[in-house]
Amino acid sequence: MQFAKLLTATALVASIGWAVPAAAEPVNIRIGWSTMPGHMIPVLYLKPEILQHYGTSYTVEPVRFRGSSPQITAMAAGEIDMGAFGALVLALAVNNARQDVKVVADIIQDGIDGKHSETFMVRADSGIETVEDLKGKRVGSNAIGSASDTAMRAMFAKHDMQDKRDFTIVEVAFPNIPPMLDEAKIDMGPVLQPMSSALTESGNYRTLFTAKDALGPSQLVFLAAKTDFLEANRDQLNDFFEDHVRAVRWFTDPENREEAVQIIATFMQQSPDTLTHLFTERDYFRDPFMIPNIENLQNGVDVAVELGLAPTGLTVSPDYVDLSFVEEAKRRIEADPQ
Repeated sequence: MQFAKLLTATALVASIGWAVPAAAEPVNIRIGWSTMPGHMIPVLYLKPEILQHYGTSYTVEPVRFRGSSPQITAMAAGEIDMGAFGALVLALAVNNARQDVKVVADIIQDGIDGKHSETFMVRADSGIETVEDLKGKRVGSNAIGSASDTAMRAMFAKHDMQDKRDFTIVEVAFPNIPPMLDEAKIDMGPVLQPMSSALTESGNYRTLFTAKDALGPSQLVFLAAKTDFLEANRDQLNDFFEDHVRAVRWFTDPENREEAVQIIATFMQQSPDTLTHLFTERDYFRDPFMIPNIENLQNGVDVAVELGLAPTGLTVSPDYVDLSFVEEAKRRIEADPQ
């Protein structure tokens, strides 16, 4: 009798739509990025069969910026939930913009294990042979305060050279740096892959120095997120990071390289032949489980303070780090590698 009453009650509840809570909507994650193919964020969700939770727990909205530093304002204004930050940007976000943010995942690391380091290039016929030769010249920077900008300033500081006194910085979006070098509108600038290899092979350009020359191995760019967003959506973000790490591992797996390069080439509207550096020794290092190198990140913050780019320092760990998401992703993937 009691069982019959239970069945009747259950049927009644099921027949009343408002009595049964609807499944929660997926959390939309707005992620800032600035460069492709380095950051990879816009393409990681283009192959749904390698994602287990997309559209159920979360969706992703990539938002493009010129560099890392403009993402501080966007995060403060509530326009993005996560951003591709550099070391200086983290310090400025916390100390200047008073943002409560956490370092949550690796994006790219520079000069690690013999892999690529960002190149700062000049024309071969420019007569510029040393950093000192840039006195009185114009140098390109993708965004003041970005990871590239910090590395460049660190190299100038090693040679006792200062902006405005010894050279002039011109803000130029990454894609425009090679043509501006070619037209002699700037005398040096950071050139990303694949253009770095292409310009070197042409014989018309050469690398004056690299980011590793300036900073040593570095946590060049990492994913930072708003703390309140992390806490409010922890379950969904555990799903997101599992998929995020699985996607990066799929793209960087040598067995998938041809298809992975084709996906990126299609997104960038380029021929795969222009992306031969991808996922080789000529590419940046990416941690296999997207765990950032906090020691190298701390070094980057310290260098920014020494250069006077950040007014005050920052001890990154433990207050501004939350690796629980990538650690949970690693646990899940190792338990079910598929």
